[in-house]
Amino acid sequence: MLNQSKLNKALNILLKRFEDVNRFFVLKIADQIKKIGGLSQTNINRLMIMASMNADMIAINKQLADAVNMGTADIFKIYNNAMNDVYTDPAFSQVLNQTPLTAAQQGRLNQYVQSVSMQTAGTIQNLSNTTALSKTYMEAVDKAVLAVSSGLGDYKSATREIVRSLGYNGMQVHYESGYHRRLDTAVRQNIIDGANQIAQNGSILMGEMLGFDAYEISAHARSAPDHEPVQGRVFLKADFENMQKGLPFRDVDGHMYQPFKRPIGEWNCMHIAMSFSTKHSVRRYTDAQLAQWAADNQKGCEIDGKHYTIYQASQLMRKIETEVRRQKDTANMARQAGDDALRQQCQVKINALGAKYAQVVKESGIASKEDRMIVEGFRAVKVK
Repeated sequence: MLNQSKLNKALNILLKRFEDVNRFFVLKIADQIKKIGGLSQTNINRLMIMASMNADMIAINKQLADAVNMGTADIFKIYNNAMNDVYTDPAFSQVLNQTPLTAAQQGRLNQYVQSVSMQTAGTIQNLSNTTALSKTYMEAVDKAVLAVSSGLGDYKSATREIVRSLGYNGMQVHYESGYHRRLDTAVRQNIIDGANQIAQNGSILMGEMLGFDAYEISAHARSAPDHEPVQGRVFLKADFENMQKGLPFRDVDGHMYQPFKRPIGEWNCMHIAMSFSTKHSVRRYTDAQLAQWAADNQKGCEIDGKHYTIYQASQLMRKIETEVRRQKDTANMARQAGDDALRQQCQVKINALGAKYAQVVKESGIASKEDRMIVEGFRAVKVK
């Protein structure tokens, strides 16, 4: 089964490179905005500004290209490790000892891993190509130049929204549909999707090779409500296919289930379907354990007078962690741009978010993940 701890550790190393590029990008723009603010209406020189911007863009694009190239190598390592987790899964060990895979079968599995790795690497390359870096930089410079040329008395107030927006949103991927999201978020989701795909489909392929006739759904505490009833259960292949198609289905014990829209292993699902032999395999999770997890989840906690399941509380924590990182990114950019007022505003929000996070941790009993809120270069300030 996929080792989530090992995956997250490798993924954090990879993503740090993209976070470093994002930080370099927004701080370069902040520095440019600060320089423009030091000019007057009479001595502002657009050609000089453009030359400086072009030099910045060369450096930014080089860092981004380096991050993509090193990330590609990391993707192959992460996905090979994901496949190794399948090979060494206890569900297969007994059967593999008696009937090892042939060289052709191993080659088929390796080819599948290589295919997903190449596909994900290509997607990451395309994502980096669809970040509108030059356009974003140019729009920020144009607004800053306009603020100076217009003779506005409070330049920092005039450019504050530029800094706030860029610091918060960072490098954005723009899709044809008009949808956009942060580059680091898009990269993370694509790599996780690929790792889950290898873990699930690799297990399914091996099960087919070994003659397994069913699938077991992985299980964990704090499950999402749509998949909680089926986690840890075993389903024959036909019923699993119905599950994935959004049709009614039953488990091997005869329990019937109503359909759900989100397929197992897709749409940000953290569950994985693993091959299972009704002749040889033993379920990983007992009914008692699954029932206890479900009861604990539903019992939940009260936060500000509202009931949360433990799953909902964990999702709230992830949202707070993301918001804190974004506010710290904005504060970093504000510091570089010399906007102390905006930096103070960010700190107020960070303090409030920190207090809310501590409250959720206390009420839910979920372990704090303060390392997820660390942003390199951030320095807290005293709120006036």
